[in-house]
Amino acid sequence: MSYRSIDKKSGHCRCCGKKAPLISQSLGLYLNCIREDFSNVLPTIEEAHRNARSPFNLPKQPPGDEEGLKCQPCVNRCRISPNTVSYCGLCINKERRLVGANANKGNVSWYYDPLPTNCVAAWVCPAGTGAGYPEYAYSRGIEYGYKNLAVFYQACSFDCLFCQNWN
Repeated sequence: MSYRSIDKKSGHCRCCGKKAPLISQSLGLYLNCIREDFSNVLPTIEEAHRNARSPFNLPKQPPGDEEGLKCQPCVNRCRISPNTVSYCGLCINKERRLVGANANKGNVSWYYDPLPTNCVAAWVCPAGTGAGYPEYAYSRGIEYGYKNLAVFYQACSFDCLFCQNWN
């Protein structure tokens, strides 16, 4: 990989060197480089993802111990060594037995949200865009004054770097 040695905080892309106002501090990449030169910038994106997991003591990649226990609830298909945790951090191999979340059990949280768009990205919510009027929204434009019952997994294992509930 031939990256320029440019400080991520300077607003310059690490790949092409272009200065732009919307360069992510954690990636240090210009959006066009991500779109147009993805294979070249993928290692940087993967490194940022690994670094984001570090403060939570989560594995940098899904465990793959051939002798480990198979964890099957999600797409990561971890094989967890004794006394270690799964990629999502929800399952532990304790005494050759998986303890934690499974395909039939998960932890959920909920709250009444005064903004009907908070449960998902605003651009896909009819109440946040007005695009659902009159079938899914009460009025044109963004709706205010309604409550939303936000229900979500406390322990989702998809590990999406862009998730609003990343923590």
